[in-house]
Amino acid sequence: MVSALKYMLARGTVLMNHGYTHQLGTVANPYNGVTGDDFEFYRAHVDASDNVVYDGPVAGDSTAWAQGRVTSALAAFTAAGLPKPTLWTTPHYAASATDYQVFSANYAARLERSLYFSGTLSGNSAGPNVFIGQFFPYVVRDVYSTKVLPENIGNYEPDAYNNHPPRLPADLIASAKANLAVRDGVASFFYHPYFPTQPLKETIDGIEALGYAFVSPTSL
Repeated sequence: MVSALKYMLARGTVLMNHGYTHQLGTVANPYNGVTGDDFEFYRAHVDASDNVVYDGPVAGDSTAWAQGRVTSALAAFTAAGLPKPTLWTTPHYAASATDYQVFSANYAARLERSLYFSGTLSGNSAGPNVFIGQFFPYVVRDVYSTKVLPENIGNYEPDAYNNHPPRLPADLIASAKANLAVRDGVASFFYHPYFPTQPLKETIDGIEALGYAFVSPTSL
């Protein structure tokens, strides 16, 4: 894995930090406690109707706790002989307001969708689980004082899950086309490496056909 990352870095890849473990210990949060599957910075469960329900900050959530995970994550890059990433993506795009402040203190930008909590600006919070999820059509600096590089057209997912329909290359391309309605808009998506490359090629070709040009996230 490290060799593959170094190979890609030599060819222009930009490293991003996608959490520390992408799980919360062995707790089902909400699936199975397996890295890559579960939430790390927020509690969630799957209800009887197969919906993922957000429950609130993790037990013991604090600035020190979140900083500890970030510090451990950055140390893992150093131990592997890799440069420390300057971009952060929150696992499953969910964390507390406290955690987002920690990410802001450690990274130049976040590349993601995010949660925004009541009272963040006014100080009059309606509770730690009163929030909206938001993504942007262009680069912004948000209420956590962080530069946010948007992920705004979704990801390739050929199968329905948790009441979300499949999302195919045509769907991502349609979202990219909708983003042309704004000035300085970007079309940003992610693609899991366990899927075949043909749908990725279709997505890239379709987005480029709309007039977009792919650039490094650090150039935004």
